[in-house]
Amino acid sequence: MASADAPTSLTNSETLIHGFLAENPALDSELGKIEIMTDRYTDDEWASQITKTQKKVDVKRERKYNAPKVGSNEFAETIDHTVLKLDATPAQIDALCSEARTEGFKSVCVRLYHVPRCVSNLKGSSVVVACVIGFHEGTQDTHSKLREAGAAVAAGARELDVVLNHNILTKHNPPSPESTAPPLNSRDSTTDTITAANTAVNTRPRNGTSATEGPYSVQSSSPPPTPIVPTDPEEIPDYSAIYTELATIRSLCPSPTVLKLIFETSQLTPAQILAASHLAAAANFDFIKTSTGFNGPGAQLGDVQLMVAACEYLSTKTQSNGGSPMSGRKMQVKASGGIRSLEDAVKMLEAGATRLGTSSGIWIMQESRRVGEEGEGSRPGGVTRLYTDDSVGAEY
Repeated sequence: MASADAPTSLTNSETLIHGFLAENPALDSELGKIEIMTDRYTDDEWASQITKTQKKVDVKRERKYNAPKVGSNEFAETIDHTVLKLDATPAQIDALCSEARTEGFKSVCVRLYHVPRCVSNLKGSSVVVACVIGFHEGTQDTHSKLREAGAAVAAGARELDVVLNHNILTKHNPPSPESTAPPLNSRDSTTDTITAANTAVNTRPRNGTSATEGPYSVQSSSPPPTPIVPTDPEEIPDYSAIYTELATIRSLCPSPTVLKLIFETSQLTPAQILAASHLAAAANFDFIKTSTGFNGPGAQLGDVQLMVAACEYLSTKTQSNGGSPMSGRKMQVKASGGIRSLEDAVKMLEAGATRLGTSSGIWIMQESRRVGEEGEGSRPGGVTRLYTDDSVGAEY
């Protein structure tokens, strides 16, 4: 699909996107001329506002939100059914859409070049199509992200999951030791659910990992919370560049297009998570999202709790918080990366997330129905998995 004249310096993902746009020029011009927004504040002014947010956000880690009833239609509608592998085939995309339609998931989340096929497959259903933008690095230039976003909306995507250029926030971070997280596995669990028939090998955890309450659950507990240290005034990131990019995407793709900003929380400190939350709210994004699933650990409980608290603070002006809301509406939180069991899903929803990005939606729904059959509060045990899942350490 790549065009012959695509620059050799592009990543594989960018090459595929350039090829798709070359083959579909109408999508590249559907929304008209792209204009970059001007900034609202200087970096110093942004830093002053963000420091206030960093000091004011109050995380009540013991708070538990009401999650939709396990196995209900509302529970299914929290799931974005996801395949983001570069080599996903048309047959796998067709099956992804079929599964989402059958289960009543909120969306299917795919790359740009799969959007038209998903839109066609899901016509007449309540399932919407979400498209990732700037995936997965987030370091693409703003113009490239805008072209991708505009083409996705023109092709029928109703939600865009945009990767933050988190390198701007981490530019001044001191070097850190290499991550001790397990290496990423190249397998994608949704791709497996729609291609594999062998279930016997899935009756035990993968790669020596231990189950945590769910039969195949990946450890999802968070480390002790890290103190939030406001931004050093001598090392202010280029907040204006981040805001300008986000605000321009919002201008190009106005409501009702739903915009989600992917933070890559594994790469950010708590203070940087709050800075990104502040800028997302200022740009009128609808969701903030934990991870791509391709870079370090995925959703962590503490990060979700912090992001939920940030959304509440940034949208609500009260006498006690002393703050002025950045947005008149409250952003929501999408937890993504490493959510592979019912236990993982419920923990994230009870932490305040309202959307889950996962390629294990089929298994989660199957497990939820089994729990419902055995009685509320019980857990399935010793079951044989109906779908192959070699996803430990893999994206989503």
